[in-house]
Order: sequence, then C-alpha cells, then structure tokens
Amino acid sequence: MTRVTYSGAYSHLARPSGAFAILANDARETLRSILVSANKPADGDSIRAAKVAIARALSPHASAMLVDRVFGLDAILGAKALAASCGLIVSADTFIQPVGEAVQDTLLDVEIMNDKVVQLGAVGFKFLVIWEPGQADNARREMVARFVERCKSLSVLSVLEGIVRMPAPSTQESTDSINAAILATAGELGGFAPDLYKGQVPTLGRGTADEIERLSREMTSALRCPWVVLSGGVAHDRFPMAVEAACRGGASGFLAGRGVWGPSLREEQTEEALRVDATARLQELVAIVDRCARPWFEVPGLVVPVRS
Repeated sequence: MTRVTYSGAYSHLARPSGAFAILANDARETLRSILVSANKPADGDSIRAAKVAIARALSPHASAMLVDRVFGLDAILGAKALAASCGLIVSADTFIQPVGEAVQDTLLDVEIMNDKVVQLGAVGFKFLVIWEPGQADNARREMVARFVERCKSLSVLSVLEGIVRMPAPSTQESTDSINAAILATAGELGGFAPDLYKGQVPTLGRGTADEIERLSREMTSALRCPWVVLSGGVAHDRFPMAVEAACRGGASGFLAGRGVWGPSLREEQTEEALRVDATARLQELVAIVDRCARPWFEVPGLVVPVRS
C-alpha cells in the first residue's frame, strides 16, 4: 500500500541527507520539574524563557523543532528564536500529567490544528498517545484517526508518537515483554497511516547495539512510513549508541529533547551550557543520523504529490 504525503513537507523537517534530527521542545510539567530540581524559578514566564533559550541555542543545529502551544509557540516565534533553517512542528496534545510524574494520558487538542498555525510556519503536528497493544479503547482510536485526518486536510505532516507504559524491565522476561509491546504499538498505530512515527528505542536502550538493530528492523517492517526514536527511558550515555543502532535497523533519525538540553538547564550558566554542552550533544547525534539513518525518501511506497 502506498503512502501519500505533501511535496516539500518532509524536506522542511529533514537534513539534506534525508535524515531527521528533530529537537523536542514541547515539554511542560517535565521542564518545570527540571527547573525545580535545579532550585530555579519554575513559573510560566521562567518556562517560556527556558524554551526560548533552547530554541535560540539549538535550532540552528536541528533539522526541525517540536514546540507546545502552552509555553512554546508564541514565546519562541515572538522572540524570533527559531532559526530559519529549522522546520516547525506543533504539539496537538494536552497532557494529563500530575506534578512531578510522567504523562499519564493525553487528549487531542484539535483547536491548535488550524490554518493560522500552518501560516505561521508549522509543517506538521504531533500527537502523543499512551497505547496498550491490543486495547479496545475506541475513544483513543478515534482521536488518533481524527488527528491523522485533520493533518491531511491541512496538507501538513502527521507525527504520531506511541508510548507504552510498563514497569521498567529487570528480567529477561520483562525485557521481552517491553520489546514486544513497543513493536506491537508501532504496528497498531502505523495502521492509522501517519506520515512520521515516533517510537521508543527497542529494549529502552538497555540491550546491545546488535539487539537494538535487529528489533529496529522489525519496527521498520511493521511501518509504512519513516520513523524516528525518542530518548525517553534511555540512559543519557547510551542514547547515541541507541540512535546509531536504530538507524542501522531502518530508523530515519531521532526526535529527542531533554536528553539533549536537560542537563544544561540544571547548570547555573544555562545559556552558556546550551551553547556549548547541549550543542555538542546535538551535533554528535546529527553526525550519527547523517551517517547511518535511512533517508525518508528511501521509504518504499512513499508518494509525494504537490501540496495544496
């Protein structure tokens, strides 16, 4: 089955190599928690300022940036902090996230998916869904289908993120379970025909490079669109290895955030840390995907008509 998307959209989000090096800057309560843990102000204005600093320092090195509606979009564009070379993706999800905890669930924010935001430069929208493989949650399925269809009607890319919530694996049996769930989630959500899939690293980065590459090949076989890995759940020092292994298995890059900029927000001289340390982390990942990722235009069956 062929996949239909829009002329120029992928190239606006990708490197010249065809790989995605997308920086996530849509964290909300998670970013607040990082600031609190560093004993820094964490009110709304402080969160906005952090997002602007992240965009200003790192967007020149990213192929695209994912921003949120609440704290990011207006602040970043208003400050002209997004590099002209950096594509724009806007989150279309509302997080149900208790303070200090991980996202528990999401709702589709269809109001942000409009022509005005597209005219501001959005090339795609992202929807995160907490998924249990094989579940019969019709409301969640309807949200995913509505998200993909709305992106299509706006002639922008749909970026669908699937997150499996399971206990951290401590035995081989539980490791096998999380791997099976990650693969099953990709297969089920891929059935909704998104333009780009964002998934967890197989083994959550705990396996060997060979194991991650093998499982990533299974992910590639399960999807009819390009896919990228996220950094959540992966130890910071193992993420570059995990990205390389996933790309060798067919991933087209990464879409990661706090694994790149999180440590810098904890530093006293935040802007300097972003310019130096976070930039170095991002550039390392960019070099990996340029070298190893499957270019989006090599995905079989991808048809790219003229954007309306």
